[in-house]
Amino acid sequence: MKTVNASSSSNLYSHPDKLLEDHLINVADIACQNVITGSVTNIGQYDKSTLIRLIKVCGLCHDIGKATGFFQRYLFASEQEKKKLKGMSETRHGLLSAVVGFYTAKAEFSAEENLKNHEKDFLSFIAFWAIKKHHGNLEDIIDEARVTDRDRVILLDQIQSIDENSLSVLNEKLKKAGLKQDITKSSMLEWVKLIQDNLKPLRRRFRRLERDKNVQPYMLMNYTFSLLIDADKSEVVLNKLPERPSLKIDYTVVDEYKATLDIRKSYINDLREKGYKEVLDHELDLDERIYSINLPTGLGKTFTSLAFSLKLRNKIKTKKDNTLRIIYSLPFLSIIEQNADQFEKVLKAGGFNVDTNLLLKHHHLSEVYYKKDENEFEPDEAKILIEGWNSEIIVTTFVQLFHTLLSNRNKTLRKFHRLSGSIIILDEVQSIPFKYWLLVKEVLKQLVKELDSYVVFVTATEPLIFERHEVKSLVDREKYFSSLDRVVIKPQHQKPVTVEELAENVEFQPDKNYLFILNTIKSAKVLYKLLKTKVKDIEFLSTHVVPKERLNRIHKMKNGKVKVAVTTQLVEAGVDIDFDVVYRDLAPLDSVNQAAGRCNRNGKKQGEVIVVSLKDDNKRYSSYIYDDVLLDITGRILEKSACIREKDFLNIIDNYYKTMQEKMTGDRSRELLSALYKMKYDSADETICINDFRIIQETYPKIDVFIEIDDDARKVWEEYIAIKEIKNLFERRLEFSRIKADFYKHTVAVPATVDNLPPEVAGFRYVN
Repeated sequence: MKTVNASSSSNLYSHPDKLLEDHLINVADIACQNVITGSVTNIGQYDKSTLIRLIKVCGLCHDIGKATGFFQRYLFASEQEKKKLKGMSETRHGLLSAVVGFYTAKAEFSAEENLKNHEKDFLSFIAFWAIKKHHGNLEDIIDEARVTDRDRVILLDQIQSIDENSLSVLNEKLKKAGLKQDITKSSMLEWVKLIQDNLKPLRRRFRRLERDKNVQPYMLMNYTFSLLIDADKSEVVLNKLPERPSLKIDYTVVDEYKATLDIRKSYINDLREKGYKEVLDHELDLDERIYSINLPTGLGKTFTSLAFSLKLRNKIKTKKDNTLRIIYSLPFLSIIEQNADQFEKVLKAGGFNVDTNLLLKHHHLSEVYYKKDENEFEPDEAKILIEGWNSEIIVTTFVQLFHTLLSNRNKTLRKFHRLSGSIIILDEVQSIPFKYWLLVKEVLKQLVKELDSYVVFVTATEPLIFERHEVKSLVDREKYFSSLDRVVIKPQHQKPVTVEELAENVEFQPDKNYLFILNTIKSAKVLYKLLKTKVKDIEFLSTHVVPKERLNRIHKMKNGKVKVAVTTQLVEAGVDIDFDVVYRDLAPLDSVNQAAGRCNRNGKKQGEVIVVSLKDDNKRYSSYIYDDVLLDITGRILEKSACIREKDFLNIIDNYYKTMQEKMTGDRSRELLSALYKMKYDSADETICINDFRIIQETYPKIDVFIEIDDDARKVWEEYIAIKEIKNLFERRLEFSRIKADFYKHTVAVPATVDNLPPEVAGFRYVN
């Protein structure tokens, strides 16, 4: 076995090049430091000191099961022998570590006078559960609070295999690091005999959790679990986390950037500036936690929300000496790059060196790249830093954010603790489906209360997720909506028409450009082909266009070089394109309003949004995509007027949301909240669990297809083929992470059921 130059090491290893005691102590230090430097003061009755002590126990005990002879043998075995040993239950370390953590936490809190016995027991179980699952996903709390007879036999065998002298040295090291409980073979054997009896009354108590209707236990578990797994992964790859930059970023950086732009005087620009100033002139009360910026489309909400968040961040730093992260979240990938680029320009205008530890983009196709000062991290290090949200400003998707809040998965929960002490900007918040409103409301209320966070809603169509009095509005929204007359909505949806009829009847005027937003890719493709015979300057946009080409086409549209564009809904939220006339296939009213935001944004001349209802074999395309109740509510509101002016948008949207609340149920939210209260993260049967939450519901299975559209794509494909030849799985994944962002710029997702799928080459569907 490998030895280390240390006068008194345990000679036990957590990893081939790392002593077990070093790993345990380092993980505990990283996790504790995240609590100490964080702004969370308490979670319910558990104060900061208690949280630090709990996470220290978790860190110091989480891998103690690696002290077994079985694991040590596995760690230094040949690759061939490793394959055999890996499948053995005795090689696993999670459950033994969890048992040790359970009794160590008991000892830690036994003399705590400020906690009731059942509260101490819950802390001990949190330690047990977090340690047990630190390499896996969370399941049902009832199932987790169980050790079988078979488990006991394996645990006893594991303990007998531990070298007593090595354990003694390890024990001394851990006690020196702050552990209050002696860990010996005899104590471990005793704990294994007791564990079933100690867990039984906890299971009984956990069955009653739902009665309390309390999200706090969920918050405590996620926070503890997240701190542990983040520290563990970070320590293995990085040894320690890089220090956060101590930068004061004043909100005036936004003004400095705006000063570099050629912003001409106009009515719309004056209104934008008026809204911006109104938000920033707002007197901050740090006890107000949930804010709203509700302004019409095209009035600069992105810059305004960033400036407000920077102002709030600095006020908190001054008053409380806490530096909050800013997490800017958007529903669509298509606008992540656009907004992150804008933020980078703002920060550079303020004189900042924009490294990844200052501004980070994170979504499932992110480039695996992380740079701090002059240090460019290796891909495995960069991946750890990115997925742990180690940055001051994080630009991410709703999927990443909400699946960090509501998930059972190790990978997504790892960054849960980053939501603490953060300012979360939810842009285009109307994209959250109604069925999740109640769930999102309850979870965000608990998040800001327990984890010292703030939330800023940003939208042109503010949904009633919270009652108006529960949210601090930063602008007088009526003033701005009533001041605008850029667009009129003309409902023509009462009589459904075919795509062919629409193409035949539309008349193009030479001095106007046109945008058609359709509900399905199929209908959009048909319309594009038909219109192509009528106009030359036409572009098509959908998720069936590879992302690289998609961006090129959006740039052309932004620059006014496209006469006619046929697209799906992907242009609706946040994509800064501007057309004179917009045709929108019938959709829920908030989507129609978003479509109007792509029309005459700068108020040069009045734009038109014509709402039609397209059909296919007498079935409306809208019914393939949207809820019939939402379509019915929208249809009834629209048909009351032959023409709806922009100043009336706010009123009809408010009516739409009120009617929605009256006619639709929040049953899905209630079911998921019940799972949350019960801490039912996953389920072996059909009962609803936290893992059933999906912010975006996939309607059908999809397959990725790589499309070789140009020389760049060909080079990336050749690199991919070479990578597939690498035998070692870890190396292969690492090399692919280097090209992942470029690779997926050339892929599209198609339905798995589609006929004539392209051939599979090296494990991937491929078209050249």
